[in-house]
Amino acid sequence: MLKILKSTAIARRSVLPMLAAALVLPCAAGTATLTTLYSFTDLSDGGFPEANLVISSNGSLFGTTASGGSGWGTVFQMIPSNGGATWTEKTIYEFTGGADGANPIADLAMGNNNVLYGTTYSGGLYGYGTVFQVSPGSGGSWNQKVLYSFAGGSDGANPAAGITFYSKNGVLYGTTVNGGSANLGTVFELIPAKTGWTEKVLHTFVGGVDGANPLADLALTSTGTLYGTASQGGQYVVTNQPPNCTTTSPCTLQAWGVAFELTPMGGGNFTETLLYTFTGGTDGGSPESSLVMGSSGAMYGTTFWGGANTGCPIGDFPQGCGTVYQLLPPAQGSTTWTEKVLYAFTGHSTDGSHPYGNLGISTSGELFGTTFSGGGTSDVCSADAYFGCGTVFAVKPSKTGTWTKSNIMALPGSPGPGNPNGLALAKGGNMYGTSITGGNTGGFGTVFLMTPGS
Repeated sequence: MLKILKSTAIARRSVLPMLAAALVLPCAAGTATLTTLYSFTDLSDGGFPEANLVISSNGSLFGTTASGGSGWGTVFQMIPSNGGATWTEKTIYEFTGGADGANPIADLAMGNNNVLYGTTYSGGLYGYGTVFQVSPGSGGSWNQKVLYSFAGGSDGANPAAGITFYSKNGVLYGTTVNGGSANLGTVFELIPAKTGWTEKVLHTFVGGVDGANPLADLALTSTGTLYGTASQGGQYVVTNQPPNCTTTSPCTLQAWGVAFELTPMGGGNFTETLLYTFTGGTDGGSPESSLVMGSSGAMYGTTFWGGANTGCPIGDFPQGCGTVYQLLPPAQGSTTWTEKVLYAFTGHSTDGSHPYGNLGISTSGELFGTTFSGGGTSDVCSADAYFGCGTVFAVKPSKTGTWTKSNIMALPGSPGPGNPNGLALAKGGNMYGTSITGGNTGGFGTVFLMTPGS
């Protein structure tokens, strides 16, 4: 199964945590304006940003690049001036590839006092990645500190997702793609103390019925319950459903990922509940984004694959072009969650394909996000695998319960942005994002602004 190559070598796929305030989505009816704020050069400024941005209270943007700097990635800041008319990029840390970490491919989380928390996929004391913080110092300086280095064993390995910060107690939550007792990934927490940070594995994925290889940020409720997705794993049982099952006896088939819940049980222990197992068919497959919560306990996310039995015509992928889905909590007297596909991407013409990055939700329940590819038939962004440079889209509910998807914009690729990583919404409805490719300095990625139409 073809996957996106992160940093040209790492195969992997935030989304906004449940504690975040609801966002106001700009109207998709008008004509939006796309502005490239910065084009990376893959030198000291970094290159190939592969995660979404976080916005500080003063309007600065913070993010990571997977390469550049000293060769192992950076943490950067975009500083606005003149009311946002001009922007200055500042590299606030360059990873060396040693004990400090290497290749940050996830979004940052902002904690108290503007401290930033993040992960690196590799590097650290043992080479299996780190959790780090970057703290503001005097005179505009920043200080990086490694909070934990993964050893690659039962503690986990290779975090590809960002950190979720629990403001009640300062605990950090995250996932690793690999490691754990079955080497299929973990959910972990980092607990702060005066003597340092302690890592504890809350769940180890073992495959089979359980999920495997989580790639997305965790969502966190005010009561400490965690929700997440695993991109692979799971099993489902069918009877006489060709071509995978041609008998009247039940067939156990390998699934395409799961959505899960981790509930605190006291004493620092959590219990896992599988909310939904994706089959890779019309329901979607390979959930590579986080879950966000809407009204009445409903949750929303995207799958990179699936959605149509006829496959994805752009690129000729039989697995489909991906979906936007809804998970509805159990009705009274039931324990079963219900999955509903709100939109299945077709890959045709201006429609996007393969939703990627964070999914946001407005106060009215409208969803917005980005697709990695699609929007056109150009091959300027990902010629080896995917056509089109990606889109920004909205999915809007109606009073009758139906949902309507609309394209806000198709990204052009170099010299503009290409292959976006999701969006961060600022006051006034402006949306900021990063793109893995594109830009006018060699195609090493961009930071962009999308201003909504009137």
